[in-house]
Amino acid sequence: MKTLINLSKIARSRRRFLTSLALLPLLGVFGCSDAKDSTILSVDHLAQLASEARTKNIPIMLFVTAPYCGYCHQLERDVIVPMLKNVRYAPLVLVRRFDLGKDTAVDFDGASRETMRIAARYKAQLTPTVVFLSPDGQQLTDNIMGVAANLDLYGGMIDARINQALEKLGNGARIVHH
Repeated sequence: MKTLINLSKIARSRRRFLTSLALLPLLGVFGCSDAKDSTILSVDHLAQLASEARTKNIPIMLFVTAPYCGYCHQLERDVIVPMLKNVRYAPLVLVRRFDLGKDTAVDFDGASRETMRIAARYKAQLTPTVVFLSPDGQQLTDNIMGVAANLDLYGGMIDARINQALEKLGNGARIVHH
């Protein structure tokens, strides 16, 4: 009798476990299959990034983040990654993650500096902050700091700043929504 009860408990536990496994994809636990295509590249060498931006005459959008920042992860998932999936953005802006969790990065002048010192230059010590820069590292627009209560508005703020940055660079391209 005791063996029968234990087998019954095991069967019940197994059913719960299998049911839980079946629900994981519905909860988003296993990530999406196109995650590789939508990864935000991190930058730790701003001088190399500047060279690419200069060649294309487009601004740099630095997404200043930190590993412990929950709002950063939300903004990345809900706004930045979908933006990167849209082919209209690639020829207009270089988007990179600037991680304050790293100790140092190579600055626009080629010198190695503390990431917090670089972020302080752009008033981006709080995360998340989105900064728009010229290929020589000059700030082109106001920063976008924090997360708006309505993330739908955030994409419009980014688009407006990309267009401002393109205009300041003398690039006639614009993001236009149809």
